[in-house]
Amino acid sequence: MTTLSEYLVNIASLLPAKAEVNSTLLEEGFSNQVYLISWHDKPRLVLRVPGLDEAAFNIDRQNEMAILLSAAKVGLSPSVYWHDEQGAFACPFVEQPSLSWDVTHSTASIHKMASALKRVHSLPNVSRSFCIYALIAHYLQSVECFLPLSPELQEEFGYVRGLFMNLPRVASTPSPVLCHNDLNPKNVLMDNSSFWLIDWECAGMGDPLFDLAVVARSHNLNGLQQIRLIQAYDDSLEVETTLDKMAQYSLAYSLREMVWLLLKYLTTPNDATAWSSYMHFKTRQSLNPFL
Repeated sequence: MTTLSEYLVNIASLLPAKAEVNSTLLEEGFSNQVYLISWHDKPRLVLRVPGLDEAAFNIDRQNEMAILLSAAKVGLSPSVYWHDEQGAFACPFVEQPSLSWDVTHSTASIHKMASALKRVHSLPNVSRSFCIYALIAHYLQSVECFLPLSPELQEEFGYVRGLFMNLPRVASTPSPVLCHNDLNPKNVLMDNSSFWLIDWECAGMGDPLFDLAVVARSHNLNGLQQIRLIQAYDDSLEVETTLDKMAQYSLAYSLREMVWLLLKYLTTPNDATAWSSYMHFKTRQSLNPFL
């Protein structure tokens, strides 16, 4: 395992030669470890260090980096100053904060989100495909592999597997595009002047309506705001049909989050927040639509 000091050696060319460099582990990095690198009392860089079991979570770091570089090239994500083959990278610190989980959107910010989605969906195609149902199935298979070590979680596994078996499916799109697939508020950095998208681990070729559904669900959009999002994104879409597909995708997205949290606990049992986060999600009607 590469230590932080070794990563700092790897990015030495980005660091000042004669100034004290400080690193702070940010709480925002729930999936991976994210460090804020500062000198002269100013934040300068962000260093992302991979922290997930790539096989269990079906992560392709090369795919992620290729998409991140494409997004940075067109100004959707901060520039990448350095990266390695294992998925670690350094980028400039940007002042824009991530959105809060209880974010509320104005009509203007909904239009900004719709514009960003259109730009994401215009990024170059990649070879990796994304299907939310296949990903949940993979997570469940990974959870089942860990159960012999944690048999007390058999009931939890049965619960989420039962939800998956009864989950309504949206038919796959005949025209997939590059999608982010995880645009929750913490992956959006925004203020009145700038807008950035981060964390492209789940990105791949898929249905653009899934991205809209994730935004609608995780950004707390009401019914009218969802219609505004659809119309701002593509006014040729039939609203009622699109809303119905988004509602079904929203259920799949919520289940993915729940299974992801359970798998995170199983793969990182020393993470004190993983189990509480899973239970918080499972027991809150505002988060768990299956209650």
